[in-house]
Amino acid sequence: MDIGVFILLGIVQGVAEWLPISSKTQIMFVATALMGYSPALAYSLGLFLEAASVIAALLYFRNVYVSALRGLLGDRAGRRWLTYFVVTTVVTAVVGLPLYLTARAFLMGSAAAGWLMIALGLAVMINAFLLQKARRAAAGLKSFGDMTLRDMALVGIAQALSVLPGVSRSGATTSALLLLGYKPEEAFKASFALVPIAGLGAAVLSYLTEKGAVATPEAALAMAVGVVVSLATISALLRFAKSGRAALVNVVVGALAVAGGVVRLLAPG
Repeated sequence: MDIGVFILLGIVQGVAEWLPISSKTQIMFVATALMGYSPALAYSLGLFLEAASVIAALLYFRNVYVSALRGLLGDRAGRRWLTYFVVTTVVTAVVGLPLYLTARAFLMGSAAAGWLMIALGLAVMINAFLLQKARRAAAGLKSFGDMTLRDMALVGIAQALSVLPGVSRSGATTSALLLLGYKPEEAFKASFALVPIAGLGAAVLSYLTEKGAVATPEAALAMAVGVVVSLATISALLRFAKSGRAALVNVVVGALAVAGGVVRLLAPG
């Protein structure tokens, strides 16, 4: 099998995971168009490669996770991070598992991915204007220290929706946090820090449902490339978030998602 395609998959994963565009769907497009995978198997491969994002997030946000562990010992800041991880994870599991099983069955031989990519792209572009309005109304008013249980639950629901192909985990959670009034840099950080929990669950679920069919040496190569590219992408996006131009990136990636969805629908098979 062409090693170059798996390197491309790693690059796609390393960039798309952190943008308001579904990495799973982009992986699906590449895997079905260039590798002949069925939509269901390509979907599972996209979930499996999220392990690359898990490793990258653990490396980049290691101080956050250490702080959360300190929360077990009574550290106040760490306790808030720990609570955030627990609440969002529980809500995501309760809402996300039924969605995953439904999505996987629905994808068999369908063009759902293309339509969902288009819907996501349009939603992200429209949301760009809502985000800009929200930032003008409440920019800088809320930091992570202001996070409530209600906000955590809403982020968990947004994250659960990302098991559907065409729905971006980072896009859904970051958008939810921005619309709740959090600073862009705080929203990006809180969204990205959730990747190890959600991504690890997705990768394990994919491995179990496909009985290891997606765990190949070539996929391991794609994963390694994805880690390196992810670290560079996270750093760039966090700097970008501090620039106050979050709406602009939504417009750009929304347009890319629409284009990707159209290409997916036109692709043979």
